[in-house]
Amino acid sequence: STVPDYEIVKIHSIRKREIGNLDDGGGGGGGGHKRTKEKASAEDATKELKFSAFGQNLNLNLQKSNSLFRDKLKMFIAEPNVSGSIHYTELPHEHIGDTYQDEQNQAALLLLRDNDDGTLLMEGTIGHDLVVKPVPSHVRKHALTPSTPHEDSLPTNVTLGERDFVHHQHIVYRRNSASSPDLSDYAFMEPDAMPLYTKKKRTKRHTINKREAPYVIYPEILVIVDYDGYRLHGGDNVQIKRYFVSFWNGVDLRYKLLKGPKIRITIAGIIISRGRDATPYLERNRVGRDAIDSAAALTDMGKYLFRERRLPVYDIAVAVTKLDMCRRQYPNEVCNRGTAGFAYVGGACVVNKRLEKVNSVAIIEDTGGFSGIIVAAHEVGHLLGAVHDGSPPPTYLGGPGAEKCRWEDGFIMSDLRHTEKGFKWSPCSVSSFHHFLNGDTATCLFNSPHEDESLPRVLPGKLLSLDAQCRKDRGTSACFVSKTSGDRMKELRWELSLFVHL
Repeated sequence: STVPDYEIVKIHSIRKREIGNLDDGGGGGGGGHKRTKEKASAEDATKELKFSAFGQNLNLNLQKSNSLFRDKLKMFIAEPNVSGSIHYTELPHEHIGDTYQDEQNQAALLLLRDNDDGTLLMEGTIGHDLVVKPVPSHVRKHALTPSTPHEDSLPTNVTLGERDFVHHQHIVYRRNSASSPDLSDYAFMEPDAMPLYTKKKRTKRHTINKREAPYVIYPEILVIVDYDGYRLHGGDNVQIKRYFVSFWNGVDLRYKLLKGPKIRITIAGIIISRGRDATPYLERNRVGRDAIDSAAALTDMGKYLFRERRLPVYDIAVAVTKLDMCRRQYPNEVCNRGTAGFAYVGGACVVNKRLEKVNSVAIIEDTGGFSGIIVAAHEVGHLLGAVHDGSPPPTYLGGPGAEKCRWEDGFIMSDLRHTEKGFKWSPCSVSSFHHFLNGDTATCLFNSPHEDESLPRVLPGKLLSLDAQCRKDRGTSACFVSKTSGDRMKELRWELSLFVHL
C-alpha cells in the first residue's frame, strides 16, 4: 500500500512547576514520603502531552483507563499439529504499558517507557483520522535524543509556567477517510435462537421476572488474531499484544462516549494463530487467495467455539483478519467484496443448543494502522442489538429499531466513515442498546469484568446464556499450555512503507 501523509513529531510531556514549598506543610513524621507516593500516583493517573502535527497544536489531557484488562492479560498461541487438532499454549506475561484516553480530543493511547532510556512512547489514535506510533526502536537509537527537561525550544503550546520533557520522536499520519460501501455486514439469527417471549411486545415488561441491566455493563471480548494478522505484525507477540490493546482501547473510547447505557469494553484474552489451520472456520471458507466468505465463516466460527472447551471465559468472540471479506447474496453466486465485518444482530450471550452454535461472534477486517477500530465498534454494536440507521429491528428482537435515524447522517451504525460523526452513536442506536440490555438474553454482560462466578440464570428453551455455558461446560479458567542523517531519513522513509499501514 502507499505511504499516507505523515509527519515526524516530538512529544512533550508537561508537568506544572512547584512554587516554593507550598506542598511541604512544615510537618515531620514521614509525611513527605507519603505525599511523594501520592504525587507519583496522581502523575501516573493523568498525563498531559503536547505536540504539533499537520499545522495543528494538540494538547492531550489523558486519563488512565483501568477497565480494559486486568494486570496480567492472558495471551495464548494456537498452533495446529499434524493430527489436525489445535494446541493452545499460554504465553508468559509481558508488561506493555498502560492505556489512556482523552474523551474531549477523542484520543486512545497506550503509553509505555523505552527500555533503554526510560522515555515515554505512545501508540494509538487521536480523533477520527490521526494515528501515532513510535519510530522503530533501532532508528530511535541512532537518530533521536533521550528525554530531558527542555527549556529553550518550547513548542508554541507550552508556557513558561510548565516543565517540558522532550521524548522520542513519533510518526503521526492521517488515516484514509474513505467509507465502506453499503453492503450487508450482519446476519439475523435462527428463529429458535431467542426465547419465545422476546418476540412479543414488551408493553408489560414488569410482569416478566428478570433482572434489570446494571448501571455499567462490561462486554468481555476474546480477541482471535488469525495467521495473516500474526504475520502482519512481524510475528512479534509483544507487538501484537501492544497493538490489540491499543486497538480495543480505541473501541472502548467510542462506547465511553455513550452517556447511557454505560458500556465498558474489556479484553478476556488474546489468541494468536501460528498457522492458517489455527482458525479452521476462516481457512475452509476462503475465496481465492485473499478473501473469505464472511457469512459462512461466521457460521463455522460459532460452531467451532461451541465445541472448543479450552478458551478463557468470554462474552463475545471476535476474529480479526487481514483477509478481504466478501458476501454472497445467494449460494454459489459471486462473493462480493467490500464487507469489513460480520456479526449477528442481538447475538451477545446467545448459544443455540439445537444447532450447537455460539451466536456471540464477529469477524472483522483490520489491515494495520488501526483501520478496523470503527468496524469493531460497529460489529459489537450489532451484537448488542443495534441495527443500521434507517433499518427496522429484526422480529426476534423487537424494540425501537432505527428507522427514525438516517443512514446518510454517518453515525457509527451507518457507513463506517472515519469522520467526526463516525465517533458518535445515533439516538436510535442508544435506544436499541437500552432495549437489548434490558431484554432476556443479555445477562452474561451483567457481571463485573473478569469475575469468575457465573450468574444463576438459565434462559428458556434449549438455550443457555454464554456466561452460564462457558462456566458450566468449560470451567472458570483455561484448560491449557553508523550512517549520515540523510541516510537515516532515507531508511526511515523506506521503513514507513512497511511500518505504516492504511
